[in-house]
Amino acid sequence: MKTFKSIIMVKYPRQVVWETIRDRLPEMVPFLDDVGAITQEYRQEQAAGCLQLINIWKADITIPPMLQSVIDPSTLSWTDRAEWHESKNTCHWAIEPHFFLNRIRCSGTTQFEQAIGGRGTRINFEGELEVTAKDFPGLPAFMEAA
Repeated sequence: MKTFKSIIMVKYPRQVVWETIRDRLPEMVPFLDDVGAITQEYRQEQAAGCLQLINIWKADITIPPMLQSVIDPSTLSWTDRAEWHESKNTCHWAIEPHFFLNRIRCSGTTQFEQAIGGRGTRINFEGELEVTAKDFPGLPAFMEAA
Protein backbone atom coordinates (compact mmCIF):
# COMPACT_ATOMS: atom_id res chain seq x y z
CA MET A 1 0.00 0.00 0.00
CA LYS A 2 1.43 3.35 -1.06
CA THR A 3 0.30 6.59 0.49
CA PHE A 4 0.09 9.83 -1.43
CA LYS A 5 -0.54 13.46 -0.68
CA SER A 6 -1.05 16.43 -2.96
CA ILE A 7 -1.88 20.06 -2.30
CA ILE A 8 -3.49 22.40 -4.79
CA MET A 9 -4.12 26.11 -4.34
CA VAL A 10 -7.10 27.63 -6.18
CA LYS A 11 -7.84 31.35 -6.46
CA TYR A 12 -11.53 31.00 -5.65
CA PRO A 13 -13.26 31.01 -2.24
CA ARG A 14 -13.65 27.68 -0.48
CA GLN A 15 -17.45 27.53 -0.78
CA VAL A 16 -17.32 28.13 -4.53
CA VAL A 17 -14.68 25.41 -5.01
CA TRP A 18 -16.52 23.01 -2.69
CA GLU A 19 -19.85 23.42 -4.47
CA THR A 20 -18.34 23.32 -7.95
CA ILE A 21 -16.44 20.06 -7.39
CA ARG A 22 -19.30 18.46 -5.47
CA ASP A 23 -22.24 19.61 -7.61
CA ARG A 24 -20.89 20.41 -11.07
CA LEU A 25 -18.06 17.92 -11.64
CA PRO A 26 -19.34 16.69 -15.05
CA GLU A 27 -19.12 20.27 -16.34
CA MET A 28 -15.39 20.31 -15.55
CA VAL A 29 -14.51 17.51 -18.02
CA PRO A 30 -13.27 19.93 -20.75
CA PHE A 31 -10.70 21.22 -18.27
CA LEU A 32 -9.44 17.80 -17.09
CA ASP A 33 -6.60 16.14 -18.99
CA ASP A 34 -7.25 12.52 -19.97
CA VAL A 35 -10.90 12.49 -18.81
CA GLY A 36 -13.55 11.91 -21.47
CA ALA A 37 -16.69 11.94 -19.32
CA ILE A 38 -18.04 12.03 -15.78
CA THR A 39 -21.59 10.82 -15.18
CA GLN A 40 -23.39 11.18 -11.86
CA GLU A 41 -25.06 7.86 -11.06
CA TYR A 42 -26.35 8.53 -7.55
CA ARG A 43 -26.91 11.49 -5.23
CA GLN A 44 -28.45 11.12 -1.78
CA GLU A 45 -28.62 13.62 1.08
CA GLN A 46 -27.88 11.90 4.40
CA ALA A 47 -28.34 13.10 7.97
CA ALA A 48 -26.14 15.79 9.50
CA GLY A 49 -25.01 17.51 6.29
CA CYS A 50 -23.55 14.42 4.61
CA LEU A 51 -24.06 13.91 0.89
CA GLN A 52 -23.36 10.60 -0.83
CA LEU A 53 -22.37 10.74 -4.49
CA ILE A 54 -21.46 8.09 -7.01
CA ASN A 55 -19.83 9.26 -10.23
CA ILE A 56 -18.62 7.17 -13.15
CA TRP A 57 -15.44 8.49 -14.77
CA LYS A 58 -14.32 7.56 -18.29
CA ALA A 59 -10.70 8.05 -19.34
CA ASP A 60 -9.72 9.48 -22.71
CA ILE A 61 -6.12 8.38 -23.21
CA THR A 62 -3.88 6.76 -25.78
CA ILE A 63 -2.59 3.35 -24.71
CA PRO A 64 1.13 2.85 -25.42
CA PRO A 65 1.66 0.24 -28.18
CA MET A 66 3.38 -2.23 -25.85
CA LEU A 67 0.29 -2.31 -23.58
CA GLN A 68 -2.44 -2.35 -26.24
CA SER A 69 -2.68 -6.15 -26.12
CA VAL A 70 -3.21 -6.02 -22.34
CA ILE A 71 -5.39 -2.92 -21.86
CA ASP A 72 -8.68 -2.38 -23.65
CA PRO A 73 -9.28 1.41 -23.80
CA SER A 74 -13.05 0.91 -23.47
CA THR A 75 -12.54 -0.49 -19.96
CA LEU A 76 -10.62 2.55 -18.69
CA SER A 77 -13.32 3.86 -16.41
CA TRP A 78 -13.95 3.82 -12.68
CA THR A 79 -16.62 4.34 -10.06
CA ASP A 80 -16.00 7.12 -7.55
CA ARG A 81 -17.97 6.69 -4.31
CA ALA A 82 -17.82 9.78 -2.12
CA GLU A 83 -19.23 11.14 1.12
CA TRP A 84 -19.17 14.91 1.37
CA HIS A 85 -19.23 16.29 4.94
CA GLU A 86 -20.19 19.97 4.91
CA SER A 87 -19.40 20.61 8.59
CA LYS A 88 -15.79 19.41 8.19
CA ASN A 89 -15.24 20.56 4.59
CA THR A 90 -14.06 17.05 3.75
CA CYS A 91 -14.83 14.43 1.17
CA HIS A 92 -14.04 10.77 1.88
CA TRP A 93 -13.83 8.74 -1.31
CA ALA A 94 -13.01 5.34 -2.76
CA ILE A 95 -12.32 4.50 -6.38
CA GLU A 96 -13.32 1.18 -7.95
CA PRO A 97 -11.65 0.72 -11.35
CA HIS A 98 -13.57 -1.11 -14.07
CA PHE A 99 -10.23 -2.48 -15.31
CA PHE A 100 -7.72 -4.72 -13.54
CA LEU A 101 -10.62 -5.84 -11.35
CA ASN A 102 -9.61 -6.70 -7.78
CA ARG A 103 -6.04 -5.56 -8.50
CA ILE A 104 -6.33 -1.85 -7.66
CA ARG A 105 -7.55 -0.27 -4.41
CA CYS A 106 -7.58 3.47 -3.91
CA SER A 107 -9.25 5.56 -1.21
CA GLY A 108 -8.66 8.77 0.63
CA THR A 109 -9.83 12.14 1.85
CA THR A 110 -9.97 15.56 0.25
CA GLN A 111 -9.94 18.53 2.64
CA PHE A 112 -10.97 22.02 1.52
CA GLU A 113 -9.39 24.83 3.55
CA GLN A 114 -9.82 28.55 3.32
CA ALA A 115 -6.69 30.30 2.00
CA ILE A 116 -5.44 33.67 0.76
CA GLY A 117 -7.49 35.54 3.34
CA GLY A 118 -10.72 33.86 2.24
CA ARG A 119 -10.15 34.61 -1.45
CA GLY A 120 -8.70 31.17 -2.19
CA THR A 121 -8.86 27.50 -1.32
CA ARG A 122 -6.21 25.00 -0.35
CA ILE A 123 -7.23 21.50 -1.45
CA ASN A 124 -5.44 18.65 0.34
CA PHE A 125 -5.66 15.19 -1.24
CA GLU A 126 -4.48 12.26 0.87
CA GLY A 127 -4.95 8.60 0.26
CA GLU A 128 -3.69 5.10 -0.23
CA LEU A 129 -3.13 3.18 -3.45
CA GLU A 130 -2.50 -0.52 -3.78
CA VAL A 131 -1.81 -2.16 -7.15
CA THR A 132 -1.34 -5.90 -7.51
CA ALA A 133 0.15 -6.70 -10.93
CA LYS A 134 1.80 -10.03 -10.10
CA ASP A 135 0.71 -12.80 -12.47
CA PHE A 136 -1.56 -10.48 -14.46
CA PRO A 137 -2.44 -12.23 -17.74
CA GLY A 138 -0.59 -10.72 -20.70
CA LEU A 139 1.53 -8.30 -18.65
CA PRO A 140 5.27 -8.83 -19.18
CA ALA A 141 6.97 -9.90 -15.94
CA PHE A 142 9.45 -7.00 -16.12
CA MET A 143 6.50 -4.54 -15.85
CA GLU A 144 4.94 -6.08 -12.71
CA ALA A 145 6.93 -3.91 -10.29
CA ALA A 146 6.33 -0.75 -12.34
